[in-house]
Amino acid sequence: MRLISLGDTHGRTAWKNIVTSTEFDTVVLIGDYFDTHDDVSAAQQLSNFEEIIRYKKENSNKVILLFGNHDYHYLKTANETYSGFQREYKTAIQDLIHPALEEGLLQMCFVQDHFLFSHAGVTKTWLKSVGYTGETPVDKFINDLFIKNPLAFKFTSGRNHSPYGDDVTQTPIWVRPESLKRDLIDGFVQVVGHTPQTRIKLTEKIIPIDALGTSSEFLSITEGEMAVEKAGKGK
Repeated sequence: MRLISLGDTHGRTAWKNIVTSTEFDTVVLIGDYFDTHDDVSAAQQLSNFEEIIRYKKENSNKVILLFGNHDYHYLKTANETYSGFQREYKTAIQDLIHPALEEGLLQMCFVQDHFLFSHAGVTKTWLKSVGYTGETPVDKFINDLFIKNPLAFKFTSGRNHSPYGDDVTQTPIWVRPESLKRDLIDGFVQVVGHTPQTRIKLTEKIIPIDALGTSSEFLSITEGEMAVEKAGKGK
């Protein structure tokens, strides 16, 4: 079994090249389909997301679409915005995101074997704050919570008062790698996006993969063995 996971999309179309040139059983997109620092128009971001949703529908058993902070602030219930928010396109983006959520095409986290995928990471502190007791699998708990109470994933201000989310209190769409390292939940290697990387580095506990906009690298896991590959190179 082979899984590949791609970093933050931000309107980029590199995912199409990767999924058509790489053999895999499962592909995980780590979120942040909208907002950009690149030269990608809002119209292109919208069109790209429509293609991603269509690809998910056509390959529902092998495509996992996670949710990021740059998707979250377009929720009708979010009532907060982050850098890059495209106010003039808010309604158009909402009109794509909400039907996808209602159809169950987007989720907050995914677990395969001992790998836990989320946009930014899951800390013990945050899990405790939202009432996790360990009685259900952590991915089911988090995904159910996202459906029942999406406000549980809002930006939170912890004792670091970091405007960038560098705090163990932060949610799975906001926590930064340094805080995540200090408060990891047991039993998982966490694969995360959210924080741009020049290159993907394989470590024992956290694998930050937000590199599509830099090195064009993505993560491959085959029978538990991790490898870093590059867009257009994997087979």
